[in-house]
Amino acid sequence: MEWAILKPVDIWFWFFVIISFITIVYSFLLIKNHPDLKLLIILRGTTFIIIIILLLQPKFSWIQFNYNKLDWNLYIDNSVSISYHPTVSFQTIKAELEQIIYDISKKNTLTNLFSFSDKVNPIENPNVLNGAGSSTDLGEVLNHIQLSQDDLAGAIIITDGQNNRGIDPQNSTKNIKVPVFTLGIGESKPLIDLNIESVDAPTVAIKGENVNINVIVHSLGEINEKVNVMLFSREKMIGSKFQNISGKGSRNEARFIINPINLGENEYIVKVSSLAEEINIDNNQQKFFITILKDRYKVALITGAPSFNTSVIKEYINKYPRVELDHFVRSKDGYSPQLKLFWSRPYQLIIFDNYPIDALKTRTQKIFSKKIASEKASLLWILGQNVTKKTAQTLTPFFHLDLIKENFNVDKKSWYFTEELIKSNFIQGLLTNNNGDFSDIFPPIITPYEFNSKHNEVYPIAYHESNEAIPVLFMGEVKNIRSIVWTSNDFSTIKYNISNSNNSFNEIWSKLFSWLLKTGGDKNLYFRLNKESYQQGEEIMISGSSIKDNTVINNQAFIIIAKDNNEINSFELRFNPETLRWEGNFWAPEPGDYNYKIIIQDGSSDTMQQEGKFIVEKSQVELNQVALNSPLLEIISNSTEAKYYPWQFRSSLVDKIEPIERKRKINKSIIFNENRWVMIALIILLTVEWIFRKRIGLP
Repeated sequence: MEWAILKPVDIWFWFFVIISFITIVYSFLLIKNHPDLKLLIILRGTTFIIIIILLLQPKFSWIQFNYNKLDWNLYIDNSVSISYHPTVSFQTIKAELEQIIYDISKKNTLTNLFSFSDKVNPIENPNVLNGAGSSTDLGEVLNHIQLSQDDLAGAIIITDGQNNRGIDPQNSTKNIKVPVFTLGIGESKPLIDLNIESVDAPTVAIKGENVNINVIVHSLGEINEKVNVMLFSREKMIGSKFQNISGKGSRNEARFIINPINLGENEYIVKVSSLAEEINIDNNQQKFFITILKDRYKVALITGAPSFNTSVIKEYINKYPRVELDHFVRSKDGYSPQLKLFWSRPYQLIIFDNYPIDALKTRTQKIFSKKIASEKASLLWILGQNVTKKTAQTLTPFFHLDLIKENFNVDKKSWYFTEELIKSNFIQGLLTNNNGDFSDIFPPIITPYEFNSKHNEVYPIAYHESNEAIPVLFMGEVKNIRSIVWTSNDFSTIKYNISNSNNSFNEIWSKLFSWLLKTGGDKNLYFRLNKESYQQGEEIMISGSSIKDNTVINNQAFIIIAKDNNEINSFELRFNPETLRWEGNFWAPEPGDYNYKIIIQDGSSDTMQQEGKFIVEKSQVELNQVALNSPLLEIISNSTEAKYYPWQFRSSLVDKIEPIERKRKINKSIIFNENRWVMIALIILLTVEWIFRKRIGLP
């Protein structure tokens, strides 16, 4: 016990106290023959002493010890693997658990009961266990013990020790201060199983190039056989590798090299032959997809007369390494090379540059029409200074346009993109920083001709500012034939007069050019999940590859997962500079159909979106490893100064459970001026004094 004065006092306080005390004593001696007044002085003096005490703010402290009975937490594995152990049935396990709980209760020990798989849940009795947990997270159990250990004598974990989710449990015991006993279920000898652990393949590849596919086959149990790893393109087997499997957790790699020829998304399935004693054959195959892109794009550039525009056009084309360009230039002696080559070769894109100088003959128009229709070639027309109204009208039918007016004496004016184009996904984010004002970015141009669309699928996307808005850029797609028309002579002006600090138009042109080639527009990234279907609790891996390796490093990528149009998860993907792929992973949620969306952000804008679906089925992950992992359980117990017990020695574990009380030191104190009883005593004294004064006739 100890006293303490909380408020420091000075010498004047003590001088006042001493003088007051002397006054009280002197007054008491003067009225020694008046008993009533003596009592009054006593009451007043007592009140004075209490007030002095309150002014000093004394604190009286002492220590008190309490003894609390501590609980034991009992954690029972409720995952699928528990019910598959052949040595003991799940019903037997539940019955024995009831006996264990009863034996512990007879020792006057409090027990809290929990079940666990991927999460820890309180339960009232073992009868509610169903062995349906999709995965096992022992780290979550150990974290639960750590958070509640202040009230625990210890904990018991009953499990087969298989951990297939969360952090390594060996790293979760460092901060646990109570003993954690483990009781192992099952046999150490794992059941036989083969599974396709992973498939490493690019998400996108170029037609004609070799594609490497690496398959990892994981084996469990006592196996010593040769199995066949097969690769299928849809239903046709295109590769086969025989592997010697030794089991016992071994991993065997099977490598395939393929040369896809079919453009677009190609479906592949890798399978491993099943064994007679396998516990689970659903994991013996895996489906994946590879998008195959065209190896070369053939482009024809027909120049009626070389101009400043010509070099700019070729510069844009040469930015595409997979484009093969044939350039036909008109001269006095005809075209070089001869147009015979143009008519004989198929093209994905035909570009008219300052063409036609002469009006096209009817026969030439018909040949053009047949070639474009048969090849589904895209068209780009950039008018030049040598194109007249008469010659232009012979080419406008291919672009579904009418040349309605020739603008004489037109001045150079600024121009702008339509609001619809700015807000569209086509060029989203490239122009938003300018709020629609491009006068300081795009230089003024001349628009000598005014065109009008003859088809609702062909529309203007940019206008020249004159007395009225004159279309300067058309685009459209009619019967799978895409077309773009630049109606101004000043195409080169855009290139040479744009500030180097702003490359917006160059970006737009690249997108338009990609759109004409049908390369996917701005889709330089190709994402996929490693499978279409997953088991609940299984790890889902996502990866994305780029055709242009240098375009994505500084961008941010995100995945959004939704079910029934409700977002349930989202996170950022990481770019691996070694593999040049975007990578990410997450755990398969509860069974159902899911949608996902990939968003690539360049700065503050979304530059790409890709959507897809996947299915989550009832879990079989737990069946990938059905065996007693006693080494892990021993590590958990030994690191907490406890012990591991096999299932057959469960009674020995119960013998170790004893009631434990913990001595707790409690600091007690009384601060007098905060104590209600002191204040009540003061009020009573003042009240009694007042009554007594009235009784003896004093004011």
